[in-house]
Amino acid sequence: MALVGQTTSTPMPPQNKPHFEEGVNLLFQRWTALQLAVVNEWGGGNSKEKGQQLLDDVIHWFYTSKDQDQTDLEVFLDEALQTDFNVQAEDDSPYQIARSLVNMHHRVAQGDFSYLESLRQQQPASAAACQNADGAAAEDSSSSDEEGEGGSGSDDAMDAGGGEDMDMDDAPPVKSGPVIDEDGFQVVQRKGRGRK
Repeated sequence: MALVGQTTSTPMPPQNKPHFEEGVNLLFQRWTALQLAVVNEWGGGNSKEKGQQLLDDVIHWFYTSKDQDQTDLEVFLDEALQTDFNVQAEDDSPYQIARSLVNMHHRVAQGDFSYLESLRQQQPASAAACQNADGAAAEDSSSSDEEGEGGSGSDDAMDAGGGEDMDMDDAPPVKSGPVIDEDGFQVVQRKGRGRK
């Protein structure tokens, strides 16, 4: 078995190609950075088509490359995110996706579908979850004074995550006294979240 990150050139038997293509599709559905870019149209009005083209290009890359080098694929995916969707993936997801794709290609080419089966059992990153995650992130970055203004997606994000509405009476008590460090000095704290 090839080591992760190593260049491999295992030919894909024709009967295994549909399984591999399904696996690529499943991995792309679970790639949060790509799904956020597509759902929020960060690549313009044709973001969905760009996402599908990237998937097709990756499949074509595996079938036409003599060596499936993980680093080459990582660079390809990272450049596609930057060029097509204006996304700088700081979460190292192009590396993770490239690693998973190369590993899956190698396994499926040898007739091992266990990784594909585990992907089938996982939930994909749905469009609603991506939108809610984006709305929650926007809410977290705003100050508490602005909660009534642009955070309409935050309630949906809590509901989608299975959380219950919380009354303010149920909230943990806020520490209101001064904080003294071990040397006896009072620690100055920021007031409100998100303010600078």
